[in-house]
Amino acid sequence: MQFATGKEIGRGGFGIVFETVGSDGNRYAIKYLNPAAFQQQDHAMLVRRFEREVRYQQMVNHPNVVPVIEHSLTANPPWFAMPLAAGSLKDDLEADRTLGGTPKKPLFDILAGLEALHQKGLRHRDLKPANVLKFVQPDGSLLYSISDFGLTTPGVGQTSTLTGSNMAGGTPLYRPPECANNFRRATEQADIYSFGAILHDIFGGGVGRIPHSELTVAGPLKSIVEKCTKANTRRRYRSIAALREELFEVLDNTVIQFFSREEEDVIEILRAKEDLSDEEWDRAFNLIDDNADKGVSNRNIMRTIALSHIESLFKSSPDMFDGLGELYADFAVSESFDFDYCDVISDKADLFFNLGDLSLKAKMALAMLQLGTSHNRWRVERQFMRMVGPDCDPALAERVKMEVIARDIPFARRMRHVEISIDVTADQLHPILHELAAEAV
Repeated sequence: MQFATGKEIGRGGFGIVFETVGSDGNRYAIKYLNPAAFQQQDHAMLVRRFEREVRYQQMVNHPNVVPVIEHSLTANPPWFAMPLAAGSLKDDLEADRTLGGTPKKPLFDILAGLEALHQKGLRHRDLKPANVLKFVQPDGSLLYSISDFGLTTPGVGQTSTLTGSNMAGGTPLYRPPECANNFRRATEQADIYSFGAILHDIFGGGVGRIPHSELTVAGPLKSIVEKCTKANTRRRYRSIAALREELFEVLDNTVIQFFSREEEDVIEILRAKEDLSDEEWDRAFNLIDDNADKGVSNRNIMRTIALSHIESLFKSSPDMFDGLGELYADFAVSESFDFDYCDVISDKADLFFNLGDLSLKAKMALAMLQLGTSHNRWRVERQFMRMVGPDCDPALAERVKMEVIARDIPFARRMRHVEISIDVTADQLHPILHELAAEAV
């Protein structure tokens, strides 16, 4: 594609970004390397880093990561084109740091993009509002995506030699203390610190922030901001999933209507403790069974079950763990959820899938297929494809096939939805399931 370069719309680090129109008539942003930003002796390093930015960004195919439309790394200067954003999170915060009192959309989009990076073994290392771009979708909805991969690096133990051991890089107000002088120390928790700094922007106004420090805010986000920005990386959230779970619970405005005093008591126990005693788990399961007998929904209990509860139950009682997993799979397809909560469900489903037996893995994979297609949630559909991809255990593929046939699941119809939704093909399933999808057409 040919591009007609227009006005400059931004610069920073070692690149200059212009608005451009492609030969297809659509508007794009085109980023050129800016050699003038560095001394002559650093030009070779600069070119390699720019090439790295493009290649890393291309590797992550996710709606919350800005895609590379086209590039030329052999041009002088090299460049790449990406969709033209309507603005950035920085612009939104400057207009209204509370984001109209509804910050869930950008925050959960950022977490989804970070998770996609981390699943590839990458760390962004320069997450800040200016690097979170805003796009207006055809239906008028907003999508926030992470951009500017100039400081992205593989995980610890894979670090590129392009960043010298004494080069800090990044933006001080969003940079974790362990990376103040040495970016080789960046882990997933470095990005989690930066996310905590963004929370501090929104809920604390960024007031009184000292670079590389532990942060706090008043109100319900206090514990989350503090945990994100702990100086000791081991005290931060261990994963995006764990952070997303707690953030959703704080930002969710749902008021629980308890069905009984016993349910209220059990939920209070679940909220207060990560490790329940055998007696407390028995009480929870008795309530679940009693609700089922009475035709009462168990959604309040399922929403309160945390990742830590799942891990704890697996260690203490594997049999009860499998039973809870099957109940959770049923819950995942029992009603409608908003997009953010679909991601929370899928995090827990992933844990059940990874730790569960063959039967639970099959049931959870099919639950993610139904949840993803019924809610048009790309992240969940991708999760299903990972669970039953070509390298999955043949025994699992056979078990999924058995469940599809026995339960008369419209597998081919749902797979056609997945193919269109996330641009995959049925041959990216395990061959047994690819054959099943083909047979049903």
